Amino acid sequence: MKLEVRSISISSIVTSSLPLVVFFLALLGGVVTFMVVPNLQLAPMGFGQKLLSVFLYSLLYVVITTAVMVFAAFVYNVFSGVLGLRGITIDIEEIPEHE
Repeated sequence: MKLEVRSISISSIVTSSLPLVVFFLALLGGVVTFMVVPNLQLAPMGFGQKLLSVFLYSLLYVVITTAVMVFAAFVYNVFSGVLGLRGITIDIEEIPEHE
């Protein structure tokens, strides 16, 4: 069975668990960047400042990444819906229940 994605709901990107997953990945990246890897520029910062830096980095990363995904979905909807180009085609194979 072939399915074609014609449109992506922009609200489904924002309200799904995807921004939360990106937040936790950014949190991990922020901890590695600000706390694990030694950096001479970050040496004078205290623990509270590093923790605040990790949180703000993660928050900004989520906002920017979500904005890029929303823009990409908007462009995809314009190309596939308004201009009439083909969407992404997914080929799904049906498997019997009792195999």
